[in-house]
Amino acid sequence: MLLYQLAITLLLVLMLLNLLNNLRFFREPPCFGPLPKKLPLVSVLVPARNEERNVGRCLESLLQQDYPRLEILVLDDESSDRTAEIVQEIARKDPRVRLLRGRPLPAGWHGKAFACHQLSREARGEWLLFTDADTVHAPASVSASVRAAVQEQADLLTYIPHLATGSFWEKVLLPIIPFFPLFLLPLGLVARSREPLFSMAFGPFLFFRASFYRAIGGHTAVRQEIAEDMALGRLVKQHGGRLLLLNGRDVLSVRLYHNLGEIWRGLAKSAYAAFDFFLLGLVGLLGVNFLLFVGPYILLYLSWRGGHWDRASWAWPLVQIVLPWVGRLLVARRLRMDRWPCFLHALMVLVVLGMVLYSIWQAHFGPGIPWKGRVYSLEENVLVHRRQR
Repeated sequence: MLLYQLAITLLLVLMLLNLLNNLRFFREPPCFGPLPKKLPLVSVLVPARNEERNVGRCLESLLQQDYPRLEILVLDDESSDRTAEIVQEIARKDPRVRLLRGRPLPAGWHGKAFACHQLSREARGEWLLFTDADTVHAPASVSASVRAAVQEQADLLTYIPHLATGSFWEKVLLPIIPFFPLFLLPLGLVARSREPLFSMAFGPFLFFRASFYRAIGGHTAVRQEIAEDMALGRLVKQHGGRLLLLNGRDVLSVRLYHNLGEIWRGLAKSAYAAFDFFLLGLVGLLGVNFLLFVGPYILLYLSWRGGHWDRASWAWPLVQIVLPWVGRLLVARRLRMDRWPCFLHALMVLVVLGMVLYSIWQAHFGPGIPWKGRVYSLEENVLVHRRQR
């Protein structure tokens, strides 16, 4: 038991040290400073499917950018709500906005990938910003990204955004999004290494050098990927590109979900796909996370039930509980997130483990992966979709 306790504690200490090192690399983009003398045209590309709740606010924030050379293309992906009407009304008032009507989704394509592919074919910019319709951009969002990408010679720039939350479950569960890259990945290698394993890209903000995007095949190369953002990050590394992951708290805000049901469906959709459907590796990672973050609470409970009052029975689990709290508090301060959910870290891990297991079940035994009115499944290695009932 002592060796087990030492191993768990050592892993948590190493994880905390990795986080502290990552926070050194986790910089904000430069919101002030000179821009290139010849300003490149930036094409802002917004895929939208049933986004009447969000798209108006997103476009308003994009139209307030302090960057003077941009075009904004919005593709209505067969929406059944007022998405197209809202975009058309804004486009009539500002010529920088253009509405595109999406074509029917063909077999072998994921819906968002096909929407982004259509947008890229219409884009004229030297830089392509793929951004989701539920994002809100600070006025310096585009200009800061141009500065950072040019200065760092990046081929793809992506942000961990400010996560706007409202409900209890949003505050407890959504910190899983920055948890993985900041705690488990060495961010220095994300920028320097060509190894695809050290990659991370977030769909709400993918800022591509257009020539590089097209050279690697763009969204056509990831057309069957459910988690197309992660697949694009790996693709950039595979082609020797430079990927830059920055702290977007000051330039980008997104409210991904509004309640537990939306969170469950959204994370379950992407969880298994984000690991490229590598079942053995993902199950191993789930087991390690359970031992690291839930196991100490179980040991404390067993010590209490068994009447073990010696110092060793309590000290080891308490240290193992406190270490993740410290790390979570550091991340919450850097990303300006609520602090109190940090102390519910084990609850976050338990619920997310359930979501990931459900994601695995959906892919292998369920009817497929549902998202935005479509259900996706692989049949003879071809991604097919049908209308969700």
